[in-house]
Amino acid sequence: MSRRALALFAALFLAGTLNAQQDVEARIKRVENGLLPPVLVKGESGWKIEARMKHYKVPGVSIAVIDDHKVVWSRSYGVKDMSSREPVTRQTLFQAASISKTLNATVILKKVQEGKLSLDADVNTYLTSWKLPDNEFTSNTKITIANLLSHTGGTTVSGFPGYKVTAALPTVQQILNGEPPANTAPIVVNTEPARRFRYSGGGTTILQLLLTELEKKPYPQILKETVLDPLGMSNSTFIQPLPEEWKPRAATGHAPADSPVEGKWHVYPELAAAGLWTTPTDLATYAIEHQLSVQGKSNRILGREMEEKMMTPYIGEAYGLGFGVQKMGNAVYFQHSGGNQGFSCLLIAHKQRGHGAVVMINNNAFGIISEVMRSIAREYGWEDYLPSPYEVAALGSERLQRIAGRYLLDSDRMVTVSVEGGRVIADVTRMSRIELIPISESDFVSREDGTRVMFVQGSVPSGDTLRIAGGAGLMRAGRAANNRKVPYELLSAGAFDEAADGYRAIRKSDPSDAAIEESALNQAGYRLLRENKIREAIILFRLNVEFYPDSWNVHDSLGEAYAASGAKALAVISYKKSLELNPKNTGALEALKKLEK
Repeated sequence: MSRRALALFAALFLAGTLNAQQDVEARIKRVENGLLPPVLVKGESGWKIEARMKHYKVPGVSIAVIDDHKVVWSRSYGVKDMSSREPVTRQTLFQAASISKTLNATVILKKVQEGKLSLDADVNTYLTSWKLPDNEFTSNTKITIANLLSHTGGTTVSGFPGYKVTAALPTVQQILNGEPPANTAPIVVNTEPARRFRYSGGGTTILQLLLTELEKKPYPQILKETVLDPLGMSNSTFIQPLPEEWKPRAATGHAPADSPVEGKWHVYPELAAAGLWTTPTDLATYAIEHQLSVQGKSNRILGREMEEKMMTPYIGEAYGLGFGVQKMGNAVYFQHSGGNQGFSCLLIAHKQRGHGAVVMINNNAFGIISEVMRSIAREYGWEDYLPSPYEVAALGSERLQRIAGRYLLDSDRMVTVSVEGGRVIADVTRMSRIELIPISESDFVSREDGTRVMFVQGSVPSGDTLRIAGGAGLMRAGRAANNRKVPYELLSAGAFDEAADGYRAIRKSDPSDAAIEESALNQAGYRLLRENKIREAIILFRLNVEFYPDSWNVHDSLGEAYAASGAKALAVISYKKSLELNPKNTGALEALKKLEK
């Protein structure tokens, strides 16, 4: 080739490269400026990522995008730590939380592929230092490896809170037995196995022990040799606590919102369930390997048969032997989310086509992750991923004012509907305010989650009813007088005695009413505590103690609220009562040590 031809070729090559880079940058900009809500409306363009980070108080975001089985771009935003303001980079490490489970499943299936394990064997046949206790639920049905991989074993302990960096760490056996210094309950089977999906990080921790006993190696070494090194995931480790040389690259967790976690992050000795530190680019590389392997185009770890098991629902429709499975129209996506203290993340990839993405953040505002994913899906044309957009119905002011008012949903939930600047807003007791988008004269859809709300017109305004069609089925709410208040509203308004009497009246009328269930009162109390409404939270927690005096957890919650109010003596009494009912409540032990200092 002549010199002139070479020069022409080089110029064309550079021009093509420049155009390709410009195209990628243009796509990134559209993703950054097009974050989408769950409910799409025709004509709306979306939000800017910076605005949504501010909205959710997210310190840092890191993204990797997959297209045509390649990581086509990665980008980071914000800061690693709200105190130091050091920026997030594409090499910044985040906790992958429950995405760790998918790597654990990959290794387990590798050992099955090698003939070292059987998916259908009783898991106890492989365990030596600890056995899953037999009981009435396991007498006829033994728990298999497949059950634990698919969360169908009936095992307990959904997730793990982790440990402060200064705390003593339990062994795996102590975690499984629920023995101090473990901060979670024992892992047992407490429901009929092999019947339904019930998420259990406890079951995954059993597999962690199984692998270490099978391979006779530390768990981080097994994962490094089997997954991380073969895929070149050099920015990933399962070593907990995080090694000193890795710490400068790690993001700080923030919970709640923009408050740094004490010690920057929690430590997770439950490595298989929650222990991976990594980057979106490393996880995207990992996802691509699964995409290629399930099509028979790669086998660096697993062959096609095992990949199919990971991505095919085992019992039910949502989970295979390692990945969550999402059927969306004609498309099948494999995915897993994660949430540790101060960290959240999501991996999604199409099973047959080469697209997907990983998003990681350093707080627990998962909403922004979903918004970013929808923006990526729109830009890259993900098959059947996005819902069809709604067309807003134009309603006159007379109709809007007719539906405004208060609707009694149940004994402690009131829906207050108002019209603000032409927008319909529903304020549901114990929940956030949501916008309702009109899609017909009487049908509305929630901007937050797509819940359908119908206003059924009566012969007179007082005869109108509100109907909500959501995950809990059809709920009806009738018109209520404007001066009627449910107990939670009275509590929020400062009518403390009246609110307490209201809850007692509900309990007297119907002891099984959902409003006065232990978990419902506890959740409402913690909501108030997060809002710094400490006195109101104390009242709810005291009612919970009154209603459920034998529950260690309600005494623990009341102790926390007393401590937040500065009433240390009362906090000590509550924590000691909690420990009397549950001596394994290590959280109460830690709280008492601090209070007694």
